[in-house]
Amino acid sequence: MSGKRLTRGERRERILAAAAEVFAERGYDGAGMREVATRAGISTPVLYDHFPAKAQLYSGLLQSEVDSLQAAWGERPAPRDAEELFTTTVDAIFGWIERNERGWRMIFAESPADPEVAEVHRRAQARATEKLAELFAAVPLATDLDRTRANELFAETYKSAVNAIAGWWWHHRDLPRARVVALTTDLLWHGLRRLTEEAP
Repeated sequence: MSGKRLTRGERRERILAAAAEVFAERGYDGAGMREVATRAGISTPVLYDHFPAKAQLYSGLLQSEVDSLQAAWGERPAPRDAEELFTTTVDAIFGWIERNERGWRMIFAESPADPEVAEVHRRAQARATEKLAELFAAVPLATDLDRTRANELFAETYKSAVNAIAGWWWHHRDLPRARVVALTTDLLWHGLRRLTEEAP
């Protein structure tokens, strides 16, 4: 007797799981749709029925990883002050990175040139800026910039630095996460602390 026939949704989940393995092993450029189909136990035409192009398959996985990372920011306990807000956010981000190597590679260590994938990255970066700007809105700051623009400026600076450090860490994983968090906090908090100390 043959096994239970998969529903379309179940088959899609199987494809995504297989694709995650292949992309993690080979990266975007090295991954092939035929190998994904083989890992999923389906034919290549069935795979293309679900995902007409590799970019669509990768984009779906990338969006899932971005959602997971940004959800991790909300798992922090309520901070007592601006410094704790800053440091716990850094720790939450790098904690997620350490636990999710596949997402780490997709978000920080790869930048496929495909326009569809690039658009997912662009939307993710815009969402990250918005979310970080909301965090900075809770921090008292002394600046002559309009507060909304100041929040966006600090969010972009913070995000760019964290992105760069996360990408660098991919190639230097002998450095423990606690050390990376400490270095990131020292690097980014110093100037912001002066602004918060001078705020009325």
